[in-house]
Amino acid sequence: MKKIISNIEYEAIMLRINELVEIVDDDTPVTDKNYVELDILTDLVVDYEQYHYPIGKAKYIEKEEYDSDLVYA
Repeated sequence: MKKIISNIEYEAIMLRINELVEIVDDDTPVTDKNYVELDILTDLVVDYEQYHYPIGKAKYIEKEEYDSDLVYA
């Protein structure tokens, strides 16, 4: 499958996704051309975002460490 290779492509696809979410709803059949297009484009965006904007693992913070950072009024 094709991959998004530039931020320009990413932005254009995001605009198209925004158009499609106005058309596609829970009642849209999975065989509808707009549903299929939305499904493909969102898969491309997920892959792009996971590579370019990864979310790291959450850091475990001890409760005492967290509590000591809080300011009580």
